[in-house]
Amino acid sequence: MGKRFTACICLLFFIAPGLNAQNLNAENPFRMSVRFAGTVPHPVSNKAFRRSFTGIYDIGASLNFQVFRGILVGIQYQHNLWKIPDNKIPGLKTYGQSHHGGIRVGYDYVINSIAVGYAGVSMLSGRMKFYGISYTPDTTRPPLETSFNYRMIQLEAGVYFYTEGNFAIGVHAAGSFTSFAFDPYKLYLDQHEPYLPADLDGNVSYFNIGFSLVYSFLRKG
Repeated sequence: MGKRFTACICLLFFIAPGLNAQNLNAENPFRMSVRFAGTVPHPVSNKAFRRSFTGIYDIGASLNFQVFRGILVGIQYQHNLWKIPDNKIPGLKTYGQSHHGGIRVGYDYVINSIAVGYAGVSMLSGRMKFYGISYTPDTTRPPLETSFNYRMIQLEAGVYFYTEGNFAIGVHAAGSFTSFAFDPYKLYLDQHEPYLPADLDGNVSYFNIGFSLVYSFLRKG
């Protein structure tokens, strides 16, 4: 997976300068854009979450409006999926799924006639829901919890290349920092795997690497 992904990125940068696209001149000539990012999330903290779950995918979509030269504001939706694999806790079919929505502020920098670099920050709120939990009921402890609300700040950066008309493809990287203090005891995961108190320190954070698609419209002037 990692080698194929690296090869695809290298190929994208190799072919991009020869793509047939409009001339951006000194600025992005479009007022609005729809952006899509498909990435794979990699957990960094907290340790209990990192020991338990592997990221399957993270999908983001946003509608952006250029308010000043290069400055964009918009709305964003984020969805991701996590799984407990056999190499972490064998035998479980547990998934975590989240949905988030919020606002995005970004900056686009025109590199040349077809390439645009970008950076952005999104402030989102949403919910994580866990499915397929296997446990033995225990009346001596708090009841099972499977749904958690939290907020998230996402920092992103990347570059995209116009390939044909208003359409562009690119590479995308992001870091997500949440207010979600994951606790495996609330999911009864400690019945399958031992955890230390230090494993619960910190909130869940992760980074994403993947591809982006951009469709721009409402040309200026």
